Order: sequence, then C-alpha cells, then structure tokens
Amino acid sequence: MKNNQHFRLLVPALLLAVMVIYFTTSLKAQSSSTEPNQAVTDSVELVLLPALAYNSDWGVVGGGILNRYSYKNEIKPFHSYFTVFALASTNGLFASSFFLDKPHAFGSDQRLSFEAYLSRFFQNQYYGIGSYNKIDLEPEGNPEYYLYESFTSEIELILRRPIAGLNSGSTLDAYGILNANYRTPLGENTGTLIAQDRPTGIDGAHTISFGSGLIWENRDSEFDPSTGSYAKIGLQMANEVIGSGYNYITVEGDLRGYVPFHFVRDITFANRLSFTHTYGSLPYWKLADLGGEETMRGYPENRFLDDNVIFLNTELRTWLWEFSEYDIKLGGTLFADIGRTFSTGTSPNNIFNDLKYTLGFGGNSSFFNENFILRGDMGFSDEGYGIYFTAGYMF
Repeated sequence: MKNNQHFRLLVPALLLAVMVIYFTTSLKAQSSSTEPNQAVTDSVELVLLPALAYNSDWGVVGGGILNRYSYKNEIKPFHSYFTVFALASTNGLFASSFFLDKPHAFGSDQRLSFEAYLSRFFQNQYYGIGSYNKIDLEPEGNPEYYLYESFTSEIELILRRPIAGLNSGSTLDAYGILNANYRTPLGENTGTLIAQDRPTGIDGAHTISFGSGLIWENRDSEFDPSTGSYAKIGLQMANEVIGSGYNYITVEGDLRGYVPFHFVRDITFANRLSFTHTYGSLPYWKLADLGGEETMRGYPENRFLDDNVIFLNTELRTWLWEFSEYDIKLGGTLFADIGRTFSTGTSPNNIFNDLKYTLGFGGNSSFFNENFILRGDMGFSDEGYGIYFTAGYMF
C-alpha cells in the first residue's frame, strides 16, 4: 500500500516491553498417498503480541498484533496467514489493519491477498515536492511547520496466478491488483508548509486504480530468505472512468537478491534495487517517495517526493544466538541505503548526481515461529538519525 509503509508487517513491535502469548495445535490426518499409514501433520499457530516500542516518525507506540499461521503438508509457504493489529502513538497516530494471504485460494493454484487499513495521524509529515536542500530544523517558533493532520483509509486486493514453473524451483506468476484509497488533511494546518504549497489532493482525494504485472520468485523463504532472488515489475492505472478522482499511471520495479557466505557465522548478503515512475495527475501522497523505515532509514518518512524514485538497500544479516529448545533466535544487521527522487525530464546523466546515503545497524529476533521476525534499526543521514522497531525484514 502506497505511503502506508506496508502495514501488513509493520507493527512497531521489537520490543521495549513485550508479552507474547503463543498457541499451537497439531492435527493428524490420514494421508491420501499410496502409503495408507503415513501421517500428515497440519498445524495452526497463533501469536498474540502486545508491545511498547519507539519509532522516530511516530514516537512511543503501544498496541497489539495477532498473527495466525496455518500449515498443511507440502503447501508452501503456508496454507493461510493473517494478521490484525491496532496501535496508538504519542505523536498522534491511531491505526488499525487486517491482512490476509491465502495461497491456493478457492481450491485453485491462485494466491489471494487482501488488506484493509484505517489511520488518523495528528503529525503526518510533508517536506515539499522536489525538495532536496538539507533541512536542519523547522522555522523558529513553528515546530509544526512540516506536520499536518490526516485521515487515511485504503483497501487492496491482489490475485496471483502461476504461468510457468522454471528450473531449480523458480516460478513466474502474473498478478492483478485493485486498490481504493482515500486521504484528507484535517483541521486548518495553519502556518504549515503543506498549507502554503497546497499540493494536488490538499482538499482531500480518493483514487481507484487497477493494474497487473509479473513476479519471478526462487527465494528459499519469503520471511527469512538467505539465498535466491525475487523480481517484480508492474503497472497501475487510475482513471475517472472507474470512479477515481485522478487519472495517472504508476510503473514499479523491484529486484532482490540474497547470497549466503560464512565468516565466523553464517551471513546473508541481501540487496534490493527499486524504481517507481509516476505520470499524470496524482495527489501528493501517491507520488514516488523516499525516507523512513521501508526505503531510506535515517531520513524522515516522506522526506523526498517527486515523479520518480530509485534506491538501493543493502544489508548483512546473521543470526548470532539460537535457543532451539525455546524456538528463539537473536541476530544483527549492518545496512546502507542509497537513492534519490527526481522529476520527469531529468537528464539521465544527472540522475545519480545527488544521491542520498544512510548507514546503520540493527537487531533481529524470532520468537516461537521462524516466520515471525522482529527487527530494530538505527539509521544515520546528513539530517539526523532514525530509530525504527517493526515486524519483518525490510525486504
């Protein structure tokens, strides 16, 4: 979901204070194979996680997340998965989300995912469109200059279908996507940058878009990949004909690669290269963006907005301690984020002239289920630093 920072895995839950309630049931069923006495073990795993955490963009965060994993024999990566969360923060964020991921939906080879999201944010951030000069502080006497109040709602439906099985376990899927989104600034926001700029969508806007694309996949795990690669390219269109308030096109590309090696510990060298191009009449919150815990850690969320964005995330990940008797793992990460936004018409020779960089480190943990990963990152930029506690790897 655009500018919701991928909330399906993004509850700030790596822990300053945490209580985990974990429940597993195992069901044994008669195998339908040629070996009539072979047992097939199905399982349902629930993780309930109330948490207290901190995020540089949101402040101190409290809330809860419920994850449910259903596994069945030989169905990968799971039979079904859903997560529900609600949270509130000291910076005035109130949000809730429901996400469902169902491989083999309707008894077919298609994979269905659905997400619904609501938020009210009293300190959403806006730094201007095409703003690249270094920002040190807000104007004296106006601490809310870069902030504004907002309400956001969004639903998204994605359907994937395999179109080719390739060598070495690789798959090529086609996908279709339908997205409906609404955002409106609330209050007068007097004296703020967004009130002065009055970007497209300032009076409230809704968009409805649909699109399609291709996904190539051969990672060894979707949640904790250590080898393989992933590629996605797709296009979305919004048009008044289908009820959208704006007409635009978005093209997105995402390439990820994972290389394992051993140096004292088993280490994964993980990389992601991502690109977004937008064209047409877009509300400001649908533009290509950079900043925050899902793109460039160390810069504020939505720090850079423009027609296009390109960025590279690179990480070294390792598990340092494993307690197999308790199904607990603790690890660490070193990372660098590089990228920039730029306007359409920028000369190719100038695209890489003003790259932004951040460096940082983090910690990872896994409790009771290898797919349930929590991480904390600290990133440093030329404008300050960011601290992020969240669920799931960045990529």
